[in-house]
Formats: sequence, C-alpha cells, structure tokens
Amino acid sequence: MSDGAREQRMRRTRRALITGARRLTAAHGLGGFTVEQLCAEAGISRRTFFNYFASKDDAVLGTPARDPLEAFGEQFVAGGRDPRGPGLLEALQQLVVRSFALLEGPHDRALMLEVLRREPVLLQRLAESMDRHVAQLAALIARRQGCAAGDPFPGVAAAAISHLAGHTVHELLEGRPAGPDPEESPPSAEFADRLARNVRLAGILFCAPAAVPPASAEGSAGIPPAASPGAAPPADPSSDIEGSP
Repeated sequence: MSDGAREQRMRRTRRALITGARRLTAAHGLGGFTVEQLCAEAGISRRTFFNYFASKDDAVLGTPARDPLEAFGEQFVAGGRDPRGPGLLEALQQLVVRSFALLEGPHDRALMLEVLRREPVLLQRLAESMDRHVAQLAALIARRQGCAAGDPFPGVAAAAISHLAGHTVHELLEGRPAGPDPEESPPSAEFADRLARNVRLAGILFCAPAAVPPASAEGSAGIPPAASPGAAPPADPSSDIEGSP
C-alpha cells in the first residue's frame, strides 16, 4: 500500500471513530457505550483504536494519541538555530499546518453541540486542551527564540497564531458548498493557503494600521484616523470649557 493510500485509510478510520464516538455519546452519554462497541461500528480492533486515541473522551473531542506539537516541536525549535531556515512566523505557519494534518476530522457542529449538552464536562476538557496547546506552543517559541523566563512574547505569539488557525478552519467550513460530505475538514493545502492569507491580513493590522481602510470618515469603529506627519495635534476639548486652564 502506498503512503498516500495508507494516509487516506487512516484518515477515514479516524473520522469514523470521531463520528461514531460523538453519535454514541449524544445518544447514550459517555458511560453508555464501550470502546469495544465503538470499534465494532468502525470495523477495527481495540488495539487499533489506541493507535488513534487514548480514551473515549479523546475520540469524542478528536484529540489524537500522537500530540502534534510533540511530533513536530523539536524540529521547530531546532530550526531557530539554522540561519538558512525560515523565520519565526513562517516556521509557526508550517508547524500549524503540519499539526492540522493530524487533527483534521469531521466538523458536524450540530452533533458536537448535542454532545456538549449531554456531557458538559467535555466542554471543560476541550477548554483545558486548548489552553494546554497554547502553553505548549508558547514554550516551544520561547526555546526557539531563546526568550528569558517571564518574557510575555511567546505567550502572545502562541495565542495569536492559534486564534488565526481556529478562525481559518471556521472560515473555510463556512464557505464550503454543500456536497456529499460537507463536514469533512478542508484539505491541508487549502488550509495552508488561507492561513497564510490571514496572517498577512493580521500583519496589516499590527504593522501598518494606516493601511486599514476606515469604516467611516471618522475612522474604523469610531476611532479617529491617524494624523498626517507634521499635522497639528487635535485641539483639547477641555479648552472650550469655561474655567479650564
């Protein structure tokens, strides 16, 4: 079997396990079915299940047994010592895209909402997993960049790229036409292209605010536009108040 065919088979199995775990949880609760029952539905053995997920909870949440940051993190850190390698931002995008390939799965939001209503403890697990992911990514950034303890930069960078990645997935799913499998994850290449675009757009906000077109003559969201170089500062409104200095 070729590597491509093997990856497709593993992807189908992963998606079948996630969908089955969520459907069974929505119908019976986490305690209402066994790993063996889930495996029987997916047509795999119990031993194979644990190659994909460490527990039923992880199958429901889509958290893989192989942590993407553990799988690719050391290579990301080592890249910071290579002067010919990509810069931090490009390396972060590459790491996120590689992680996406391991995390992609079904995105049936209606079913997932039903699962969370049935088992609200999973919402806490999901939030904890996201926080842990950002913290792990921040630690990798700190190591790659040689940041001192307590430096806030790694945490901010990790939170920013993680949010952009989540927004990118949501954006792609919202824009997908209906098809035979509308809840399937977007292809990795499509995700990579859109993430790169969103990073560039975020750069406009952070690096060149004057390039952002205002929403009105008074500026975006009511914020006055930046003054031109050499322009006189705006008048102090307090100067019109009687008795002000």
